Amino acid sequence: MREPIRFIILFIFLIQAGKVAQAQQRVITAGSAITETVCALGDCDKIVASDRTSLYPAQIQQLPSIGYRSGINAEGILSLKPTLIIAEKEYVEEAVLQQLASGNVKLVIVERRLTFDDIKKAILQIGQALGKDAEAKKLVAKNEAEMAEAKGWLKRATSSPKALCIYNRGTSTTSIAGDETFGEILKYVGATNAVSGITGYKPLNTEALIAADPEYLVMLSSGFESLGGMDGVLKVAGVAQTTAGRKKQIIVIDALKLTNFGPRFGETVKELVQQLHPELKAK
Repeated sequence: MREPIRFIILFIFLIQAGKVAQAQQRVITAGSAITETVCALGDCDKIVASDRTSLYPAQIQQLPSIGYRSGINAEGILSLKPTLIIAEKEYVEEAVLQQLASGNVKLVIVERRLTFDDIKKAILQIGQALGKDAEAKKLVAKNEAEMAEAKGWLKRATSSPKALCIYNRGTSTTSIAGDETFGEILKYVGATNAVSGITGYKPLNTEALIAADPEYLVMLSSGFESLGGMDGVLKVAGVAQTTAGRKKQIIVIDALKLTNFGPRFGETVKELVQQLHPELKAK
C-alpha cells in the first residue's frame, strides 16, 4: 500500500506547488483591453504594472506604469521582474517586442481587434496564457449572449440611422473615425457611417460634416467633457447645422468601452443600439 500512498502524496504536492507558482505570477499588460481582460478573468491581483491607457478597473491606476506606445521600453518592463508579459501588437513597437521575446520571460502578443471574432480570439488567447481557459470561455459566452440580445432588438428596429463617430481632445483635435478605428462598431448596431471611404482618423471638415448630415454623433466621454458638454459640442463648426446637432442627438459612451474592443464589447453594443434606435423603447 506504500506505493499508492506515495503517489497520492506526490500528486497533492504537485498540485499545491502549481497553485503557489500561479499565485506568484507577475503579469505586465500593455493595452487597455488586455488589462481589462486579465481582470475580467479574475487575475487582476497578478498584474504588477501596466501602460498608461489601462485605467479600468480603477485599481490598475495605483500600479507602476510602463509608459505609452513609443515611450515603452524593454528595460523598464524587465526591471519589474515579470513572469508573463501580454502586449498588444502595433501598440508596443516591434523592436521592443523582439527584445522582450529574447528575454527569459513568457511573452504573449495579442493582435489588434476590429471585429467581434477578433475579440473572442483575444479573450481565449489571454485565458490560455493565464491558465484560465474555463473562465475565458465563460467571458466569450457572456459577450455572445449580449450580442445575440442586441441582434434581437435590431430585428424589431424600424430605423437605420446615419451616425458619425468623433474623436477629439478639446477643440484642438477633432477627427472623424473611419474604417479600422472604433468606428467599426457601427456595423454591429444597425447604423451606417455618414461619411464613407475614410480609413483611420481624418480631420473634421465643416463642409463635409454639413453635407453628410449625420443623425447622431457618437463621442468618447472624455472628448465630450473636454468640449464642455453639449453646449461645447454644438459650438464645433458645422455641428449645429446637422440633424444630430439640431436634435441634440449626441451619444456619449465611456472612452475605453467604446474604443478598445475588449471584454465589455457586448455591453457597449447593447448600449449603442438602445441609444441609436429610440423606437425600441416604445415597443
